[in-house]
Amino acid sequence: MKKFLYHILFLLLFISCKEDEKKIKVPSHEKAISRIESSSKTYKKTESDSVSSPLNEPTNNNLDNKDRRPTNSAKSISELWSTYKSTKELAAKFISENNLDSIIVYLSIAADAASDLSREDIATWQLNNIGHYSINEFKERTDFDIRLRQSVALTNSNAKALHLEETKLLFSEHYIILSNAKIYLDKAQILDSKFNRSERTDIIKRNIQFIDWVDNFISAGSRRK
Repeated sequence: MKKFLYHILFLLLFISCKEDEKKIKVPSHEKAISRIESSSKTYKKTESDSVSSPLNEPTNNNLDNKDRRPTNSAKSISELWSTYKSTKELAAKFISENNLDSIIVYLSIAADAASDLSREDIATWQLNNIGHYSINEFKERTDFDIRLRQSVALTNSNAKALHLEETKLLFSEHYIILSNAKIYLDKAQILDSKFNRSERTDIIKRNIQFIDWVDNFISAGSRRK
C-alpha cells in the first residue's frame, strides 16, 4: 500500500513539473542548444568545410580554410556554420512571433558562432539586430511615434506638460528593453571599429543615438544626470 502511494505521489510530482515547464516561454540556454542541434541536422553537408555565407550577409563571405579557422577547436567550420544558420532560422521564427527574449537568445548564439568562425563582420550584424528588434519592441509597447506626434500637436501648455510627463513615465517603465539592447550595440560598435567605416557603422550609431535620446528625454527635468 505504501509503495502504491509513493508511486502516486511521484506521478503527481512529475506531472506538476511538466506543467510548470510548459509555462516557460523563453528557452533556457540548454534548451536553445538542444533546439539548435536538432535543427542543424537539416544543414549537414557532404562537401568540404568551405561554406559560403547565407543571403543578406556581406558579399565577401567565402571562407578560405587556410586563412580562416574556427577559434572554437571543439567544432569544425561546417558545424559552426550549421549552428549559425540554425540559430538564424530559429531567430526568424521568433521574430515573426514578436518574442523578443527568444530573438535575443538565438541572435546571441549566432553572433558567437560567427565570432568563432573569425567572422566578426557577421557577428556585428547579429548584435546590431538585437538592438534593432529591441528598439522596435520598445516603440510598439510605448506607442512611441503616436505619443511624439500627439505632443507636437498639443497647443495648450498645461496639456502638453501633462502629456510629456505621462510619456516620460511610460518610456521609463519600458526603458529596460533599451538598456539591455545597448549592451549588445556597444559590443557591435567595438567589433565594427575593426573594419572600415560602412553603412553598418552608421546604422549602429543611429541605434545607440536613439537609446541615448530616450534616456535624455526621461531624465529631462529630473535630478538624474
